[in-house]
Amino acid sequence: MIYLAIRSNEKIPWVEKYRPTSIKDMALPVAKVGRQKVNLAEELRQFVLDFFKEKRNLNEANQKIRAYNRSHEEKEHKEELKLGLEKAAILLEGPPGVGKTTIAYALANDLNMEVIETNASDIRTKAALESKLRETTKSRGIMDFVVQSKKKIILIDEIDGIYGVTDRGAVPTILKLIENTQFPIIMCSNEYKQSLQSLYNKIRKFEVDSLTNEEMLKIARKIISKEKISNLSVNDLNLIINKNDGDLRGVINDLQGISQGSSDKDSKDLILKLNRDSTEEIFALISDLFQKVNSLKEARDLTNKSDVDYNFLYKWVNENLTSFIKRNNEIANAFENLSLADEIFGRIRKNQYWSLLPYFYDLFAGGVVLSRKIRSSDEGYRRIVFPRYTSTGFFSLSINEKSIVEKIQKKYKISDIEVVQEFIPFLRVLCNSSRKQLGNVSNWFELDAKEKKILK
Repeated sequence: MIYLAIRSNEKIPWVEKYRPTSIKDMALPVAKVGRQKVNLAEELRQFVLDFFKEKRNLNEANQKIRAYNRSHEEKEHKEELKLGLEKAAILLEGPPGVGKTTIAYALANDLNMEVIETNASDIRTKAALESKLRETTKSRGIMDFVVQSKKKIILIDEIDGIYGVTDRGAVPTILKLIENTQFPIIMCSNEYKQSLQSLYNKIRKFEVDSLTNEEMLKIARKIISKEKISNLSVNDLNLIINKNDGDLRGVINDLQGISQGSSDKDSKDLILKLNRDSTEEIFALISDLFQKVNSLKEARDLTNKSDVDYNFLYKWVNENLTSFIKRNNEIANAFENLSLADEIFGRIRKNQYWSLLPYFYDLFAGGVVLSRKIRSSDEGYRRIVFPRYTSTGFFSLSINEKSIVEKIQKKYKISDIEVVQEFIPFLRVLCNSSRKQLGNVSNWFELDAKEKKILK
């Protein structure tokens, strides 16, 4: 995934600092179509080039068809030609941290193209999905009409976390937009989803594996050499790689954490504590942000000391702010600051303006918690909940919660989001109305004792 394309700005997180700008700089993961291994770089390159070639020929043919239709009666009109879905879009499916998004950006850079990226899991309804993707698949900048612009690649990330499935129209919407896109589409997902089966049937799906430990070790050693890290033994490095279980992004984040950690600490102890998504740490951090921070400096100090991933922390703040902020005007102000933070982060990602990262932190951390003007001296307990989607796009659910979600989906073809946000709360109300109803629901879904407890 990430190799040695080094950028000069030292404030850049290492996962960005060492993100490659070219396919040739990458340690490419193994990819398969069906059971057949393929050269992922070459397959993607050919897909993009073939798209523009076919689209050009198609547009020329349709121009002639439109000219013919204008001079003939409607009943004699010819139907315009469309590009096959399998030639317009592909899907990269594989675990987080293997470099799916990085591959798309590196490929675009090699072909002198731009990437237009959107995250499907951030789109909550079918209508919003349709609006966003229609805008994306036909996206042209204002300068496109003045100068010769770069060609574009559309990147739709976390397609498996799509909110629009709740409207039962998300996949048809996606297929229709693929059919009419003006640019090649690369979609990414972390895991197989039954609800996307009709999408899998229409386009090519590449199964992308994690890098081997040996490949990650080579990359890690080069980064260690470049960063002059001297307090890591061979055992320490192997521990980092094994701990991250194929997630190269996690390995690089841990290396940065080690380099910034106290040199007098035992390396093994520090490595084991480097868990950016640690439940204990994030719960304490959110509580302290909302209940102890009284100034922008205190918010900065708190987030600077934390090892929680900045994008992940943003989602926790977004999910939990209404647990701590209750006044409507303060909530509105908090969400306004979150919106500005999101806009700044978009500029950071698109233009690599990493010098703006402190402002991103200030807005979503300090700006949000300081929107709360009135506080009581004894606030008591405040419930802190997982964001419905983590930075990897997966639900933050317990084993029993995941199990009950799967059992509900065996009976009803609905999404994870719909099960968690709408179906389970309804079942809880139903089951608490009487023991008989609890028994009926339990029998219908074949729940065990632990799963039944979730509905009580």
